[in-house]
Amino acid sequence: MRTFLIALVLLILLAVGGWFGYQNYWLPRQTVAAKPHYITMQARRDTLASTISATGNLEAAAQVSLAFRSAGGRVGHVLVSEGQRVTKGQRLAELETTDLTLALAQAKVNLEISQAQLEKLQTPPTSSDLAVARAAVDVAEASVTGAQSMVNSAQAGYNQLLASTSADQKTVDEAQLRQAEAKVTQAQHAYNDVKGLPNVGALPQSVQLEQATLALEAARAQAAVIEQGPNQAQVAAALNQIAQAQVGVHQAQSNVVTAKSRLQTLLDGPKKADVEIAEAQVRQTQLAQLQAQNNLSNAQLIAPRDGIISQVNIHEGEMAGGAQPALVLTDLASLQMKVFVDEIDMHQVQVGQRAQLSVDALPGEQITGKVTDISPTANRVSGVIAYEVTILPDATQAALRAGMSATALITTAQVKDAVLLPNRFIQIDHQTKQAFVYKMVNDQPVVQTIQFGLRTDNDSQVLTGLAAGDQVALVTLH
Repeated sequence: MRTFLIALVLLILLAVGGWFGYQNYWLPRQTVAAKPHYITMQARRDTLASTISATGNLEAAAQVSLAFRSAGGRVGHVLVSEGQRVTKGQRLAELETTDLTLALAQAKVNLEISQAQLEKLQTPPTSSDLAVARAAVDVAEASVTGAQSMVNSAQAGYNQLLASTSADQKTVDEAQLRQAEAKVTQAQHAYNDVKGLPNVGALPQSVQLEQATLALEAARAQAAVIEQGPNQAQVAAALNQIAQAQVGVHQAQSNVVTAKSRLQTLLDGPKKADVEIAEAQVRQTQLAQLQAQNNLSNAQLIAPRDGIISQVNIHEGEMAGGAQPALVLTDLASLQMKVFVDEIDMHQVQVGQRAQLSVDALPGEQITGKVTDISPTANRVSGVIAYEVTILPDATQAALRAGMSATALITTAQVKDAVLLPNRFIQIDHQTKQAFVYKMVNDQPVVQTIQFGLRTDNDSQVLTGLAAGDQVALVTLH
């Protein structure tokens, strides 16, 4: 029983001690902790800019790859070397141009010929030209008469050849044969009288007998020819002479037609179609000359702008062509910066936006620029889809050099003379989605709804609900 009473007393004492501690220690601390604590900030008026950061390198803004436009060809002269400064219009290299120069000269000659032909066609004939043309007609007509005479002569020869086998001719030949036989008989008798003499060969009787014998053989041969008539070769030759003479007549008649046509052309003047053809030939030769001139020009490399030769990929004597450009011309006086912007931020970037450049090699230099180009196609950079953006630095005294690395802050949006407030003072009602702040009124925080505009990582533009100079509280509990 005594133990029970002791335990009961101890429980009572613990309960009283706990109540005393709650009332005098724990409860006062909780009350102090629940009191609000204010951090205040004054809304200010300033400029707010939204930026995107990207890194890249400075490079030459203008770099031109030069190659010969003429197909093939051997390099004749390389007139520059790497690192050499050149000016616009300067000749840098050329192919061998001997054949191209000759082709241009030939084209010029062809043009002169076509122009002269057109001029001749359009020039009216002189009285001398008409006289020459009429004389040509007369000569051609006379030639027809002469050619016809040749036909008649050939026909006569052919007729005489056929007439040589007539009966009268045979009678004459037979008489000549009998006369020759009689002379041989007479000479034979005379020879028989002296044939026994030692010098018979030297006597006139021997000579007379020999001559009479030869005459008899000739008479016999003539009689045999007359008896047989002309052979095929003789007839063919005679007919060929007639045919050639007739061809001569046709040619002479053709010459007459040509001569009369020329005379009539002079009298009538050139036909419209002939003039148009001659004019087209002039235009054609003019184009050929332009093409030849273009081919010669294409055999040269001319500097399109001032700059420095950064690459020379050709040598004298080797064939031009290949995948590499012959020369690379770089304008180091104008630099640009290329950066890659994440696809998430690309919708904010536009051509013409301003940028602040921080060059690693030139700390403290204030360098500005603007966006001049945005690539329409994406690139994968370290596994991230990004777009290439080109920034052109403004004129500056800073010692910028191609290849320097830099960071660009692109200003994607900017408002001036705006009411600004740090983001941590702005809260969002999760149910109504309405933005609000605790505005200090009579030293007490009062809920004030606001509308904000441009926001950055640190500050927001307040459109309505606050004015510059208003005190805003960040309420915390201690």
